[in-house]
Amino acid sequence: MTDTPPSATAIKPRPPLRIFVPMIAVGIILALYSAYWYVAAGKLRSGVESFAAQPHPGDVAVGWSDLSMSGYPYRIAVTLTAPAVTAPEAPEDWSWQAESLEADFLPYNLRHLVLKVDGEQVLRYRDVTGLQPQRHVVRAKAGGTWASYVDVEGAPFGRLAIDIDNLTATRDDDGTSRKDRKSDERFSAGRLQLHARPSEDAAPGKAAPVLASNAGSYDIALQGNDMVLDSANAVPVLGPDVSFIAVQARLRNVPKNKSASLVELSRDWLQQGGTLAVSDLMIKWGPLDMWAQGEMTLDDQARPKGNFDAEITNYAGLLAALVKGHVVSERDAKLALVGMGLIAQLQGTPDGRLRVPIVMNEGKLYLGPIVVAKLDPVY
Repeated sequence: MTDTPPSATAIKPRPPLRIFVPMIAVGIILALYSAYWYVAAGKLRSGVESFAAQPHPGDVAVGWSDLSMSGYPYRIAVTLTAPAVTAPEAPEDWSWQAESLEADFLPYNLRHLVLKVDGEQVLRYRDVTGLQPQRHVVRAKAGGTWASYVDVEGAPFGRLAIDIDNLTATRDDDGTSRKDRKSDERFSAGRLQLHARPSEDAAPGKAAPVLASNAGSYDIALQGNDMVLDSANAVPVLGPDVSFIAVQARLRNVPKNKSASLVELSRDWLQQGGTLAVSDLMIKWGPLDMWAQGEMTLDDQARPKGNFDAEITNYAGLLAALVKGHVVSERDAKLALVGMGLIAQLQGTPDGRLRVPIVMNEGKLYLGPIVVAKLDPVY
């Protein structure tokens, strides 16, 4: 009796359908997300083009030479070639342009915008601070220029953060401002940072300050590192090198309008009783090493006006700089040094540190009783 030979090919069992369910679900989710991304990108493009076409307060005009969309799947990126913004009706008659601007949106949160500027930026404006307005051109290049903006519901302006790395800038390189200019004004900075957001006016346990009915307030933080000023703009006593500046302040009674002019905003701010409350100010500028806090505004000629409580480190070095800059005589500086030393001992401060008042009044900046600088109008 012979055995029946086994089948040459065994039939393999089919895998259950549930094994494919996760892959099918992932595929459906990706397809839905892709459809959402392209729909959102299309609507965003239409919104950007509509924004540029519609009129804006102050007759601001927005334009570019080319617009492209990218960024799938993580973000929606709007890239503008040769973007330009102009405000010919503003008192400054200003315009800004750059080589390229990339605006990144998160697909799930279109209220958050991240900007990146590439290439040279050019700012043209009219300076209206003098008796005869003059036109200026500022050309700037940076290792990187980034900005983040988050729209805040109910606020005229949301949260803003700007970060600029390795900035170099020149002003009036076209020679149209002053015929007697020997060279361009120059400025450089290792890094500049600005943060601004709508503030809560009432601190814990304190009553909110009185604000105008059509005004708000903003918390501001500003920091600059490794800055070099043009010699024409530097304070002679302090020199052109500013190694560090950091400011934390609250800007009160900011008018709720959408003017494209800093001059008009400043005037409205002053009329509203605007003040700048500085809670923390640190400056390292040449021989000056100072911390201060206080409050300031503008006088009727738009010059800074206010009072600060300050602490100065190495006041002996600052006095030596004042003598070198012919601000005070050597004899007066010796007398002041002795007096400051006695005051520092009475104050019980560490060696080399002195508490002094800083006053800005009638266009002059006073460090204690000494006038150290002239204050020009802001506008």
